[in-house]
Amino acid sequence: MNRKFSIGDPIPSQLTDRHIAMRANSARSGGYCVVGASVRGRLHRYNEVPRDDAFAARSNGTWLAVAVSDGVGSSKLSRYGASFAVNRVCTRFFYGASKVKSKGLEEAIRDAFRKTQADIKRFALKQNIALENLHCTLLGLFLDVETGAVGIGQIGDGLILGLANKGEAIPLIEPHIPEEVGATYVLTQTDGEHYSCFEALPSEKVREFKTFYLMTDGVADDCQCGPPADILQHWANDMDREIRMFPPPKTVQRLKRYLMTYQVKGSFDDRTLVVIYKEDGRAI
Repeated sequence: MNRKFSIGDPIPSQLTDRHIAMRANSARSGGYCVVGASVRGRLHRYNEVPRDDAFAARSNGTWLAVAVSDGVGSSKLSRYGASFAVNRVCTRFFYGASKVKSKGLEEAIRDAFRKTQADIKRFALKQNIALENLHCTLLGLFLDVETGAVGIGQIGDGLILGLANKGEAIPLIEPHIPEEVGATYVLTQTDGEHYSCFEALPSEKVREFKTFYLMTDGVADDCQCGPPADILQHWANDMDREIRMFPPPKTVQRLKRYLMTYQVKGSFDDRTLVVIYKEDGRAI
């Protein structure tokens, strides 16, 4: 049975809504499992400032939509932009999913990102703040649980990763990277659509993968920077083994604890990771 669900950070209705320091949830639908966690980074804990990351995962019975976002640290209200963006892009995609066959999956995701940007502009106007206060990245993965087709979209840093059946960890999209070190593109910038990337993977291509990962840069930087040179392969395979050891409710608690406690030199940022996998252990 393809069950409907909605997990992750809630969409804010106003700027006084609480954005808790950590969020962890799991869900099942149509044989697929989703486990996700987002925790406040060491620097934010030390400075007693809120978590800027957010994630959302939703199923409407046919499509599974997952999104993660990192609010820009220099924008004090960016956590609201992040939580607004992840929820709205899922909703916007579901609104347009009925037209996927006519306009294509990639274009449907592009349209969802475009409308999410317009929605977040209206939210800023409603809250009477400048849009730059809500600056955030956005990464989304959209899976047809009936056909297995997958579409992805990304603007800004972070990583969307696929783990192939043979154990190879493969980044599924190459986002635009600014020339300035430490900078990132954001959904909320004026020319955000120009720096967004989109990709559609047909079901036959998706069958090569058994697990998908979406993560903000607080995790992506840590699992890609060696030594060893093949650290990403080890990390993805180790994570896949760990998330399949227990049922999702227990796995998500272990994932939250992992994100809170692992130590990498120079790692201080918020950490958000969402994992999608087929519960029976077979390829997606």
